[in-house]
Amino acid sequence: MENIPKHYQRLLNLEHINNNSIILDIGANIGDVTDVIMKNYSPNIYCYEPNIICYNYMRKRFKKNSKIKIFNVAVSNFSGKTFLYFHKKATNISEFNERSSLKKEKDGLDVNKKIEVNCINIKEILEKYNQIDLIKIDIEGSEYEVMPEIIKNKDKIKMVLCETHGNPYGKKIPSEDGSKLVVKNKIWIKDYKKLISELKEMNLYENWFYEWY
Repeated sequence: MENIPKHYQRLLNLEHINNNSIILDIGANIGDVTDVIMKNYSPNIYCYEPNIICYNYMRKRFKKNSKIKIFNVAVSNFSGKTFLYFHKKATNISEFNERSSLKKEKDGLDVNKKIEVNCINIKEILEKYNQIDLIKIDIEGSEYEVMPEIIKNKDKIKMVLCETHGNPYGKKIPSEDGSKLVVKNKIWIKDYKKLISELKEMNLYENWFYEWY
């Protein structure tokens, strides 16, 4: 496919995905990943997205496709109400904002720019399916809350693509005073190292779990 981001190329050669597959798109945003996967494999896709603006956009975008189900909820390790925080430069939180997060500690967020959202426990989601062919996770820091349960259910999950935060070897950003470059979202360095270490010990890293981005 033409004109798709470089990291999306990983989605184009998933030999285990077919039109009967079950895909979970957790943190679906406006559905770009879902769109690429659907056009290539026509599987059954379940999208989870807490931002009501993005949710409504996907409802319209995929309204003619009965194989795509969309849920207006955040995903973490609990069920209930919580807040979705937006970037400090966001002028209108009713507009698309890819940097929103349940984690107010995430770099660049404004704790005063928030909306209340519903959240569902990842455990409740996984219990609904006997087999999952792919889980794509892009939930801005909450991946460290959901991955333990996903790992527990690894035998019924064929593949995980996950955006990770706090990679000490990843992208650097200017410090607050601009004097040096620091690890982006460094508050999650310890969580990142713990997760990757566990995955490597279980021989799941780059074998079952793949970093997205």
